[in-house]
Amino acid sequence: MSLAKDNIWKLLAPLVVMGVMFLIPVPDGMPPQAWHYFAVFVAMIVGMILEPIPATAISFIAVTICVIGSNYLLFDAKELADPAFNAQKQALKWGLAGFSSTTVWLVFGAFIFALGYEVSGLGRRIALFLVKFMGKRTLTLGYAIVIIDILLAPFTPSNTARTGGTVFPVIKNLPPLFKSFPNDPSARRIGGYLMWMMVISTSLSSSMFVTGAAPNVLGLEFVSKIAGIQISWLQWFLCFLPVGVILLIIAPWLSYVLYKPEITHSEEVATWAGDELKTMGALTRREWTLIGLVLLSLGLWVFGSEVINATAVGLLAVSLMLALHVVPWKDITRYNSAWNTLVNLATLVVMANGLTRSGFIDWFAGTMSTHLEGFSPNATVIVLVLVFYFAHYLFASLSAHTATMLPVILAVGKGIPGVPMEQLCILLVLSIGIMGCLTPYATGPGVIIYGCGYVKSKDYWRLGAIFGVIYISMLLLVGWPILAMWN
Repeated sequence: MSLAKDNIWKLLAPLVVMGVMFLIPVPDGMPPQAWHYFAVFVAMIVGMILEPIPATAISFIAVTICVIGSNYLLFDAKELADPAFNAQKQALKWGLAGFSSTTVWLVFGAFIFALGYEVSGLGRRIALFLVKFMGKRTLTLGYAIVIIDILLAPFTPSNTARTGGTVFPVIKNLPPLFKSFPNDPSARRIGGYLMWMMVISTSLSSSMFVTGAAPNVLGLEFVSKIAGIQISWLQWFLCFLPVGVILLIIAPWLSYVLYKPEITHSEEVATWAGDELKTMGALTRREWTLIGLVLLSLGLWVFGSEVINATAVGLLAVSLMLALHVVPWKDITRYNSAWNTLVNLATLVVMANGLTRSGFIDWFAGTMSTHLEGFSPNATVIVLVLVFYFAHYLFASLSAHTATMLPVILAVGKGIPGVPMEQLCILLVLSIGIMGCLTPYATGPGVIIYGCGYVKSKDYWRLGAIFGVIYISMLLLVGWPILAMWN
């Protein structure tokens, strides 16, 4: 199949970017392999934005390039000089590590949950119920999505389990009721807006509560061990509350303005939904079974986190759906979105890990400390928060980003005299959730939402950049002054 002419430049652009970066001299102090790896990473990001071929193919190719060229992209001279070091074996082990990531399989489980809602008819039933009572205006549906996610957030410490496994499977059934379908021009009728509202909701709910996302707890551990500062559940909530309330009010409306759906209201559809509910009749055995599995999963996600991992809960739910004939195995094998997303996220997790493996992150931390000398304490806080926040463009997981970058940023801040460490620590951890809106791979639910095909890549990147700036600006302009007054 030949490429269309207008796709040729999109295919060449990542190669040109990578080639130019290879020709640029390696920055002072950076390991050569780190610079070369970063060139491949940037080329991958450019390719995923332009999409001359599917984004998953781009990330798969990037991992393959790094595995084959590991001597120049991953490993330093000392490792390669060790006779006992098998470069190709270690490179292949690195390249496949993403497929053992718990986040990757939790996302996959969320997709199968969505399939269960679809094949059982429960998703359609709930969607019809929402349309009947809130479907007269698209904007009210948007607010409903955000509110539902925030109400679940205090009790569900995995945003993938919450938004991806609970909210998404239901909302996914709404667009077809309005004749809006994925990977189709009709996606903009209403599907694109509703999907984007889930990105808005998961990013807000993840920052609103300590228990809204797993990396929040990880962040508190780093803050406690590195900075010696304790942040309570209530302190976290009160610090983000003013910012969260403002964003809760304006974000759905602003999304409505910037990504306006073609269908803004429909009295007829609300009436039709009521009639369809009557036609569906009582809940079927399969629907009741799925309801039981959903409640079981929610219960384990909320109350059983110390006993069973969130990913294990997802796999248990999938196993029970198969055993109880809620979802046939043949339907899972045909569910392209789930498998596509599994490969996409696994390869992105690996590529993000490679930034640390190649030595890029260590160089970045050292360079940043040097450049911050002479800055005022407040200016240093702003720079560190912004660097931490926008560095998420380089990561495919909030947890990976937190584990990699937060210790570095905290160490830099702690080493600079006069920096208000308590304020810096709180601002850093509060920004973890909201950065999940930046890219299609920024967080687990985002990967799921993007993978369903309602929001085009260029629209996702554009909206992510706009809301990313709005979110962090609100945190610094509203949250920080209030935090400073409390302290």
